Amino acid sequence: MIKYSMHYDQNQEQWFVERQERDYALHCGETFALYIGRRSIPCRLELADKWYVVMEDARFDLRENDQYTIYL
Repeated sequence: MIKYSMHYDQNQEQWFVERQERDYALHCGETFALYIGRRSIPCRLELADKWYVVMEDARFDLRENDQYTIYL
């Protein structure tokens, strides 16, 4: 897996990662590992009223002004 920075684009209302000098849009149901501290946690990206991730049995809203490190 390769480590990427995930960021939110307000205009497109979507999360993106930069891959090979290009932004790649993430979609509902997309899976990746979210890096928290030194640990990566498998999760799935979903959209309801807001974007959130599902990790095992927990759901967490993503903060649109933050960037996250993920592994694809």
